[in-house]
Order: sequence, then structure tokens, then C-alpha cells
Amino acid sequence: MVKEKKFLDFNTAILLLLIISIFIIIKAALNPQIPNLEQEANIVLAKLTDGNEDISLLSSDQINIEKLKMLNNMEYDDVKNTLGVKSDFCIYFEDATGDIVRIDNLSPGIGSDKISINGEPCR
Repeated sequence: MVKEKKFLDFNTAILLLLIISIFIIIKAALNPQIPNLEQEANIVLAKLTDGNEDISLLSSDQINIEKLKMLNNMEYDDVKNTLGVKSDFCIYFEDATGDIVRIDNLSPGIGSDKISINGEPCR
């Protein structure tokens, strides 16, 4: 039996996805001309955490690396359409100390290159 290497446990993955949601909500507060940003943040969070969604990044209690790679390889506009949002976003993972966690040498985030994370473009 091959034991899979766990990058993140379930609780940490949920915490990281909540951080992403908070990031999007804060962006919404700073850009009041876009009133649906909070709704879109909730849509993104729901689709990435709902095990029934084709793009859900959670599988049991860990991140589904294959789906993460699939999203990473998609064009940004295709990811936006798949998630059903119109606003810019960035999906990324942090550890408990706030450092970006790179998974399998993928981009630091999945989303708009207009958004920076620790000085690096999301994409």
C-alpha cells in the first residue's frame, strides 16, 4: 500500500481557504464599487471546498494535488468562468506563520497576476 504524502491536513486546508475568503472580502471593502465581491468570495470558497464540485480542491482530509495542478494549468479567464465569478481573485496557501506554501513547485497562487502575494504576482 502506497502512503500518500500529506501536504496539509484537513483543518489547515480549511483555515487557508478561509484566509483566501477573508482576503477577497477585504478587497471588496476597499473597492466598494464592486458590491458582489463578497458573494463571489463565498462562491469561490464553496466551489473549492465542496467535495461534489468538479474543481473541489479537498479530497477527504487533504488537498487534491491533481485538481490543483489542473486549475494551475488553466488560463485565468477559464478559471474565472469555471468558478462563475467576474472579479479578480487569487487562490494561495499559507502556513501557520503566514509564509506562502508552494505545492509541487506550482505558481505561488492561482488567479490574477494583478494581485501580489508577498511581492510576487499571484500567477
